[in-house]
Amino acid sequence: MTREMFTTKEVAEYLSINEKQVYRLIKEKKIPATRITGKWLFPKNLIEEWVVASARESVTPSPHQDPGHQVVIAGSNDLALELLVKNANLQNPDYTISISNVGSLAGLIALEHGTCHVAATHLLDQETGEYNSSFIKKHFPEMKVVLLNVAHREQGLIVKKGNPLTIKNLKHLAAKKVKFINRQEGSGTRVLLDYGLRDLGIDSESIEGYGRTAYTHMEVALEVFSGGADVGIGIMAAARMLGLDFVPLARERFDLAIPTASFSTDAVQALCTVLRSDDFKSNIVEMGGYEVRDTGKVVYERD
Repeated sequence: MTREMFTTKEVAEYLSINEKQVYRLIKEKKIPATRITGKWLFPKNLIEEWVVASARESVTPSPHQDPGHQVVIAGSNDLALELLVKNANLQNPDYTISISNVGSLAGLIALEHGTCHVAATHLLDQETGEYNSSFIKKHFPEMKVVLLNVAHREQGLIVKKGNPLTIKNLKHLAAKKVKFINRQEGSGTRVLLDYGLRDLGIDSESIEGYGRTAYTHMEVALEVFSGGADVGIGIMAAARMLGLDFVPLARERFDLAIPTASFSTDAVQALCTVLRSDDFKSNIVEMGGYEVRDTGKVVYERD
């Protein structure tokens, strides 16, 4: 992979989409690209800017600054993470910890650029089947981070109570012509979906609503609950919160990526103390769909 430019294959891998979707984005003029001697090339810096700009919220701490009394977590959305931040703020009033739901990839880009302090991520490396560490080693080779596990969680299809359309797998999204609600590009949940569709040979264009996106798991669940969609992709905890049914697809590792140099700071360690507490672990287990065997553990480190 070149340092400054992506090929079509490389940008598809980086964004965790297939090459057909890349060409569709080019045609729709939604992605920065240039054609040189008949080949499409994509400037890496412009792709990174595009990913972050495509996210709904921005992250605005002082760049390249260690956490002081403010910690900004940018990246993937998760209910356990929201509870962690809420409890950490209550137990440590001297600190302000906030979340910006921009998606896993945008969170890692923000971390690399120094515009957040922690990235929340669950990115699947489609070649190795490994979460987070493999993706970071491949696409962020200079990033020195600790990966701190929040939990392993169940991802799947959120459906109406009683599952009246008997949706049981990804194939039914196309075969049954249901109304679907998706997650935004760059989110780990979208990566998981596209990986599953590609593995099954399903064209995303055959799914009604594939292009309709939500930015959080609760937004997906609310669309299904209100009747705006028949099915969406998200975590079990969101389905249970609204009394919806859930079809499991995968168990994934959800981590916090923290710069190695910042890991020992007081603010980050305050977050770790709450994360490792028995109360926090029991609370997220009660939510449903969370497994805490690695919660609070360092699962990868590069210094």
